[in-house]
Amino acid sequence: MASSACADVGVRLEYGNPSDAADKAVREELIASDVMNTGVSFINNHFKLAEPLVVAFGGDDGPLFDGESGSIMIPYAFVDEVRHRFKQANYDKTGVTPKQATDDALLHTLFHEFAHALIDMYQLPVLGKEEDAADALATTLLVEFFDDGQEIALSAADLFDIESDDREVLEDEDFWDEHSLDDQRYFTTLCHVYGSAPDKYATIVKEGLLGEERAELCIEEYAAISRSWLSILEPYIKANATEKLSQ
Repeated sequence: MASSACADVGVRLEYGNPSDAADKAVREELIASDVMNTGVSFINNHFKLAEPLVVAFGGDDGPLFDGESGSIMIPYAFVDEVRHRFKQANYDKTGVTPKQATDDALLHTLFHEFAHALIDMYQLPVLGKEEDAADALATTLLVEFFDDGQEIALSAADLFDIESDDREVLEDEDFWDEHSLDDQRYFTTLCHVYGSAPDKYATIVKEGLLGEERAELCIEEYAAISRSWLSILEPYIKANATEKLSQ
């Protein structure tokens, strides 16, 4: 396996051996894009971790955090699927290329799984669904620590919207899943992006993507969620780790 350098106790990035030509192409593109190095470096520079954590690409399982092995697992096939979805949706029309949107969604995915790792590592309290809490932290980290964090989060939201088209009829299992529905994840992420900068993202309301009453609540909701997460994580955030990054 090829791996990136990292802090002594922190996150290590590993690219597993590809199983076929498609996996090989994804592996090469990931290494060239440097998006995962950006995410891993951010975590290592900003967070104190009690245990080593591996971000491992390859295999068939994931994206998921596995507490037993202390690893975040992301299959190459997942990356390929995300890129294909953005291409099929003609995502270029938004002004963001499918490649950039895929990188954005991967960064959000990394931080989502990192949230699960933090919850497991420090036995953090979670009120409500852990998957919703992980989505909220992923968006919070992007908004609070990345110059273009809202735009990155919007790409991730659009992926939820695209994935929601997979379902024509909702079944019982859709409601008992640990994740909220893709539609709900889409609107919640939109809500938090809008709530973080209502003037900048006023078009979200003007275009009818969020109702005015809901949008007003989003301002308070994002403030509460981001404040709660950053308060809980304060003991584990390194001193002076406040500088914003550009992806």
